[in-house]
Amino acid sequence: MDFFTPIWKGWITGILFTLTFGTVFFSLIQTSIKRGFKKALYLALGVIVSDAFFITLTILGTAIIASQLKNYDMQFRLIGASVLVFLGVRSMIKQETDHTNDAAPTEKNNLLYALKGIMLNSINPVLLFSWMGVTTYMQGASNFSLNELLLFFAMVLATMFSTMLLLSYYAGKLRHILSAQNLHRLNIFSGVVFLIFSGVIVWPVLLKLFNW
Repeated sequence: MDFFTPIWKGWITGILFTLTFGTVFFSLIQTSIKRGFKKALYLALGVIVSDAFFITLTILGTAIIASQLKNYDMQFRLIGASVLVFLGVRSMIKQETDHTNDAAPTEKNNLLYALKGIMLNSINPVLLFSWMGVTTYMQGASNFSLNELLLFFAMVLATMFSTMLLLSYYAGKLRHILSAQNLHRLNIFSGVVFLIFSGVIVWPVLLKLFNW
């Protein structure tokens, strides 16, 4: 596999996961507006540390059965597609509230903001399951080696972190779009994107099952 494949796939995956608006997104915008860019940077760093920890767990777990992954291409495609369908439907039906007038957080220390980022991200009930789905799909269906998988996830985390920094930097300009109605529209868009990519992943399985 060429060097650039893990990079562009990592970039797309990072964008997709960043599109999943939730508690972390609201807290990031809120912190940047009311406490400044530096505090939001530490919050984003905590989120990335949390994601890196769960990614490491999934890589170590799948490494145990890595030699068998290529024999289960169909199963891994179904797992990956199922994860995206779940995230897509969850995003589309999720109800939002207006966060434009939320009370300012009380933490002052930078380390506390990093810990808050770790906590907010880690309590997400689908986080570990999501990274497991991505890892097994990339090792199985995409046939990534360990080095390619590490490059892929490095690109995912870099994309997510840079996107969060951009959101934090321009948070003041985003204040007016944080109404519940606009956020629901963004969630629907994110859900549609996840569903489209789930179809792309599962398409080879359908071709094989129906002999198209």
